Parts: sequence; C-alpha cells; structure tokens
Amino acid sequence: MKMLAQKQNDINQFLTAVQNGTIHITSKNPFPVILKKNENVSIVMYKINLQEPRAVRQTHAAYGGPTLRVAKRVSFRLGGASARSESHEEIRVIDQGSLILTNKRLIFIGSKRTNNIDIRKIMAIEAYKDGIELQRENKQKTKYFTGTDKTSVPSQ
Repeated sequence: MKMLAQKQNDINQFLTAVQNGTIHITSKNPFPVILKKNENVSIVMYKINLQEPRAVRQTHAAYGGPTLRVAKRVSFRLGGASARSESHEEIRVIDQGSLILTNKRLIFIGSKRTNNIDIRKIMAIEAYKDGIELQRENKQKTKYFTGTDKTSVPSQ
C-alpha cells in the first residue's frame, strides 16, 4: 500500500513539474518507433489493416424422414441425418495500425499485433492499388497490408 502511495506521489510531482515548465519534454523522433543505430524512417502510414489468411470451417447438416406422434408430447423421428464439414481459407483483417518503412525494417504497430520485418528477410512484395502483399523467409503465411490508398504520407 505504501509503494502505491509513493508511486502516485512521484507521478503527481512529475506532472506538476511539467505544468510549471521545470521539465521540458522534446522528441527528436516524431515516429511511433524506436530506431536502431543508423536507421532512418522513409515512410509512415496510419490506419493500415494487417490481413492474414485464416482457415474457416463451415458445417452443413440435414435431416430427412417422418416424425410419428405416439402420445401428447411424445414423438419418434424416423429417418436419417447427415452432416458435411468443409474448410477453406479466407483473408481476414487481424489488426489496424501504423506501417513504418525504414532503411532496415518494415514495422507494423497495431493494437493487437506488432510485426518487425527485417528488409533482408523479405522474399517477395506485390504492390496493389490499395495495399501490398508480403512474403518473407521462414514464414508460410503471406501478410497483406491494406488501406494504403486511404492514407496520406506525411512529409518530412
């Protein structure tokens, strides 16, 4: 309990110092990512959708045959039932966030997922009017980043 009070006291002192102007907060890096040594940001795009293929299973069931009523609230079903299940892949939106391209990495930062892809590990990129398709080494799933046509690229 004492540590919680101390933590709250420290936060209050910090906020008071910021309000009074005794602490100045500046950012040399206006991008939402910590850059590595000799790394430069080329493009930052916001509201980008991360999409991946997902297996979707659908089950279809059918019943055929008569129902015989024996007494009030008592009946028997005669006949047969069959069920069929099939699976297929669909490309589904996984998350939405920022896509940052640097001279060393392609970074996606979303609310649920974060991907850090080394440029040297990218095997293929296919450009579309509304996004990109990306395949990388040692990964079977293709990643799709869509919404690039609805975002503006901030000038630096």
